[in-house]
Amino acid sequence: MNGGKFIVIEGVEGAGKSRQCALLTEALNSAGVPTLHTREPGGAQLAESIRSLLLDPAYSPDAVTELYLYSAARRDHLNKVVFPALEQGKVVVCDRFIYSTMAYQGYGRGLDLQFIRRVNEITISPLKVDLGLFLDITPEAGFLRKGGANSADRLERESLEFFNRVYNGFKQMCELGELTAIDVSGTKEQTAAKILSVVRGIL
Repeated sequence: MNGGKFIVIEGVEGAGKSRQCALLTEALNSAGVPTLHTREPGGAQLAESIRSLLLDPAYSPDAVTELYLYSAARRDHLNKVVFPALEQGKVVVCDRFIYSTMAYQGYGRGLDLQFIRRVNEITISPLKVDLGLFLDITPEAGFLRKGGANSADRLERESLEFFNRVYNGFKQMCELGELTAIDVSGTKEQTAAKILSVVRGIL
């Protein structure tokens, strides 16, 4: 994609993904590296509308429906935002991506992992992730950090057992080398410094 880099930051609720994406984007832009911060699901007009449906407690889609809705939002986001930015040579920092789909719909919901991988491959083609980071904090600690679950968010109404399966899925992806774990037990500034150090290795 003409020199652009695609960086993903993942984690369970309360891990601080949005803050760390923003801090990384600010640091890179300040260093003269054109960088765009975006998120999933969302980031583009249609994708944001799908996000609203996915998180609305009024709906109760099954795991397969969730998978396809997330994939539809992802493709719109890629076409409208990510691909153009990469073609311009920018670094794109994305809050969640295909690893969340694996963790939540696969490890959390129990969908076949190879099925999800195939859907993900088709959805994101020809994109390759340059760096995937996992902010390592347990669900218990994450919800404590954020002050509890948001009852207006359908996913945050899930059980602690569900989120533990999600967390273990992320850890499994780290063991497979798909994600790089970042210890977030320190201050947000310390975490940001760790992330920036890893990111510099691919720029």
